[in-house]
Amino acid sequence: MKEGIIPDKISQLRQKDAIRKILDFFDGWIYPAVYAFLALLSSFFGLELIFYPITAAIIIFCCLFGKDTKPVLVPVVLVVYSTSRLHSPQGEKPSGFFSESYVIAEMSVLAVLILAAFIFRMIVFRGEDNFFRKKTAFTLGIILMSLAFLLNGALFTGYKISDLILGVAVALSFFGLYIFFYNTLEKRSDTVKYIAYLLLLSCCVIFLQLLKALFIDGAFKDGSISKNDLLVGWGMSNNIGGMLVMFFPSCFYFAATCRKGILFYALAFVFFGGVCLTQSRASILVGGAVLAAAMVFFTFRKDVARRIFVIFNIIVVVAAAIIFIVFLDKIKEIFAVLFDRGFDDSERFFIWKSGWKNFLRAPIFGVGFYEPIAPDWSYGIPNGIFPDMYHNIFVQILASCGAFGLVAYGVHLYELGRLAFKKLNTERIFIFIVLACIIGTSLLDNHLFHIFPAMVYSVFLLLAERSCGCEKEGSPGEDRCCEAENTEERVNTEDGAKSAAAAEKQK
Repeated sequence: MKEGIIPDKISQLRQKDAIRKILDFFDGWIYPAVYAFLALLSSFFGLELIFYPITAAIIIFCCLFGKDTKPVLVPVVLVVYSTSRLHSPQGEKPSGFFSESYVIAEMSVLAVLILAAFIFRMIVFRGEDNFFRKKTAFTLGIILMSLAFLLNGALFTGYKISDLILGVAVALSFFGLYIFFYNTLEKRSDTVKYIAYLLLLSCCVIFLQLLKALFIDGAFKDGSISKNDLLVGWGMSNNIGGMLVMFFPSCFYFAATCRKGILFYALAFVFFGGVCLTQSRASILVGGAVLAAAMVFFTFRKDVARRIFVIFNIIVVVAAAIIFIVFLDKIKEIFAVLFDRGFDDSERFFIWKSGWKNFLRAPIFGVGFYEPIAPDWSYGIPNGIFPDMYHNIFVQILASCGAFGLVAYGVHLYELGRLAFKKLNTERIFIFIVLACIIGTSLLDNHLFHIFPAMVYSVFLLLAERSCGCEKEGSPGEDRCCEAENTEERVNTEDGAKSAAAAEKQK
């Protein structure tokens, strides 16, 4: 913590009983569940104008008074799911709620206050590390990719100021939280567990929203799921399926680390069932691969509870086969869209080919984000913020940011790949599976260029680096998270050493 008048005054205020109790609540494990519940209520009843100020107040309070910024992780992961279908700009009857002047005014004021709180925290209070003073595992990639996003379409004749604005937003969503938490988040042994808990809560919120969309809002009708009607306030079917896939690996983390892990393991299958209900083929493909890998892992994992997982896997496989054979006609009816589309590319080949043509029009910095994918062609999705995207992260970067952007992304992936197989343990496997899910689903959709998935990606980059102690000039020795899995062995060793020392002393 930086010494000075302001930090000293704030430290004195922290000692007040009321503030200390509030900070203890935000530092605990009940607060994320309460916040998730409030987000769910907001999404059901259109309470955004109440929920957003509450979120801003939490962030500002924790940035001003908190000893750590860990509580800020909660709204980072969960706030977007508070958006209600009632106020959604999508669907047959899109709402103009987010275009209302009073809504824009409130959100703008809150955004400025939150940004000011972030800057205040980074300047007035200093954490254990400083991104701007040391070389990190991702420094070069962050610099190059941020430049690529800022320079998108720079030499193109159709360049728009909106390209620069979106480029700034994308750069901040990709790396802004990595830098913020790198400077302000304490290194705790339970950080990965805490974030896994947030992802698990998010899965619960999303799954309940999915059920509401299906059975209350009418996406399930006439015995079949209407993919086009499957909407929640913050996204449509592909968004719902994608976020569930990115987050449901948290179930496997708790399955591997908790005494009653089989319950979390079973919950993963429930959430994957939710992915299937979205009929998002990209999400089903990536989620199915993760689920299959997890089944193999828990089948052959050396653990006293392995037999339970093996029995569960056998039951699931046999039950799924029986259900598929006996109820095949009903399954085809329910998932009619999925069976009708089959392996149809949904115009992705045309989109990718158009992206290549756009790259050739401006090969250095691309045509920018707001250049149409093709003349007189659009998805027709009504929103005033995000342009049409190319449904593949490589094509997106190539078309929008040119060769410079693709090289920058290659450097970033190289930096990430260097960390992937270092000091593998349960926590690191979980971290890199989530990162792989985010990147994998972005090969067929454009999740990473929607701000909130990229924010989660930003946080997980920091986890990936800290979990293997890869800060170039960080504290000596391994990060505590890397040591978590060896705790029992270390305790046994220490106990043995103490016993030997005691015996020697008695002699």
